[in-house]
Amino acid sequence: MNGMVTLLLLAMLASSILCILVRSKPVVTVAMPICSAVLLAIGAALCVPVLGGETIDDGMFYIDAMSAVFMLLVAFIGLMASVYSRAYIGLEVSEGMVNHREQGQYYSLLIVFISVMMLTFTVRSMAIVWLGIGATTLVSTFLVGFYTKEESTEAAWKYIILCSVGITIALAGFTLVYASTVGVIDSGSSLDWPALMAAADSLDPTMMRMAMVLIIVGFGTKVGFVPMHTWLPDAHSQAPSPVSGLLSAVLLNCALYGILRFYCVSEIVNPGFASTILLAFGLFSLAVAAFFIVSARDLKRMLAYSSIENMGLIAIGFGIGSPIAIAGAVIQIVAHSVTKPILFFSAGNIVQSYGTRDMKAIRGVGRSMPFTSFMLTAGTLAIVGAPPFAVFVGELTLLSGAVGTGMYWTAAAMIVLLAIVFAGFVRNVFPMITGDAGREIDAHASFSRHAPLAVLLVASLFLGLFMPDTLKDWLENILSCMGVSL
Repeated sequence: MNGMVTLLLLAMLASSILCILVRSKPVVTVAMPICSAVLLAIGAALCVPVLGGETIDDGMFYIDAMSAVFMLLVAFIGLMASVYSRAYIGLEVSEGMVNHREQGQYYSLLIVFISVMMLTFTVRSMAIVWLGIGATTLVSTFLVGFYTKEESTEAAWKYIILCSVGITIALAGFTLVYASTVGVIDSGSSLDWPALMAAADSLDPTMMRMAMVLIIVGFGTKVGFVPMHTWLPDAHSQAPSPVSGLLSAVLLNCALYGILRFYCVSEIVNPGFASTILLAFGLFSLAVAAFFIVSARDLKRMLAYSSIENMGLIAIGFGIGSPIAIAGAVIQIVAHSVTKPILFFSAGNIVQSYGTRDMKAIRGVGRSMPFTSFMLTAGTLAIVGAPPFAVFVGELTLLSGAVGTGMYWTAAAMIVLLAIVFAGFVRNVFPMITGDAGREIDAHASFSRHAPLAVLLVASLFLGLFMPDTLKDWLENILSCMGVSL
């Protein structure tokens, strides 16, 4: 298995170098999806046994079921974004919005972005995880500001400044964790996650409480918790739509992963402390996002607030802290990751055809773009938690966890706020589908534009309709890594 880790790292390095060096349009547009497919294949071969209960631990690299699920999500969504990019960026090249040099830069940044995210989940030391999360911020900043327009440049600067501040705050939390391990864990492995879990009972409770506050606030900035979320709607709306899908589906998970690793330790040292903070951030994020979704006019900004809403739901699950609620949060992580790109890719199709993100100016999508209209409708139903999609399973499990622990007010608040989110999506999305566009619309239909949406929709339906024993075992193994048993 260690050889597979080495092979994965070599594949990531080779893919990055290939896309950086190659500038030929025919080569780079084919090379990027192939590189992403190779990463997914190696990642699956590596992670599936780990999800089954194995652990890779060779001193530097550490992959358990928890990190494996995040790796697979990055690899899978990365492949979908790469395939979709062929049509999306290709159209912008053909229309003169992007030149061939910029196209090469885009694919180079994209593969490096995917590779850095995957690498973040393979290491043993949380210090390197912190470096990986910081590196994802740096690389993705150039993708957010890819168009170099005033709005995208402003969004990129806002993103890197706020997230850098957040990562610095998280570093202060890491420093306190390190200080609490003095005399307890050998200095060379004081931030190694297995060592922290093993020595959790001996860590200083006061120091760890202060550390958790800083880590949740710091990484929570990049997760998009309210009120540290202000960069997220700008970045998601201004980035190219394939990048928006990656930002929402997997980049937010990187910072969430950093929080969850320390959450597991904190719940041993100070039971209920980190849970309370996450519950507060989760409810606040859900409430604020719900009302912004209702009032949104920009299609991609609405989807960005939906990401904040879903991160809030995930935080609520870990905040409730029961095994059922945590299971619901894990399901929600996976469900949101495979569902949200459907909406961002559909939005990309619409924006390129209509030339605007203003939902009030978009009408007649059902007639002019029937496939995209179907995917937008299905994606909307999926993300608001309608059965039989995966998000429905996650939200239902979260509600069961809240009711099962006697947190009836939390459950009631979730139901009310989710109803507002549903109403907001219906109010904004379905008028776009009906009516007459008023002019002829070029749908720009192509395989690479449509196939990723279809694959993602099938994945969301599969996870919502079926729960084979294998997936149940995987879920139990993920929870076991967090010290939780169903």
